[in-house]
Amino acid sequence: MPKSKKEIIAIDSISKIYHLGNNVVKALDDVSISIYENDFISIMGPSGSGKSTLMNIIGCLDVPTKGVYKFSNELISEMNDSQLANIRNEKIGFVFQTFNLLPKLTSLQNVEVPLIYSPLGRTERLQRSKSGVEILNFFDELHKAGNTLIIVTHEESVAKRAKRRVELFDGKIVVDE
Repeated sequence: MPKSKKEIIAIDSISKIYHLGNNVVKALDDVSISIYENDFISIMGPSGSGKSTLMNIIGCLDVPTKGVYKFSNELISEMNDSQLANIRNEKIGFVFQTFNLLPKLTSLQNVEVPLIYSPLGRTERLQRSKSGVEILNFFDELHKAGNTLIIVTHEESVAKRAKRRVELFDGKIVVDE
């Protein structure tokens, strides 16, 4: 019988509500998800769907308005700032994607755009832009080595590298396959 995977992240019925003047915005609405060791997950959804809010909560950068978040079976809500900093320092890593990407371009083309205005020729630009592909290959290697990866992306080609796909819409998980 195969050994079952260890649950690393357990999110149970979390919501994140913002009050903007008279408006109430539910960035996350009763979201539950379990993430296991060596998962490779892509999280997708349109702008405003809750992706960033979910990642901020998973990364211990924000707290839910309600619900329960356990990291390695420990309640995040009961941790002090030092314990949370330790998780961010030793357990969770972030690679941020540049904002203002051009949606009709591939990752490689988006990386190449700022270099077009440099004195580099096309060959040199492609050599430098190749680093984006190398980063995705590095993610594959990290996963093969047993690490858990969660990638938040708008780009289908990046999401396809993951073994599990989660989609958010209006603060709710609508796909988890």
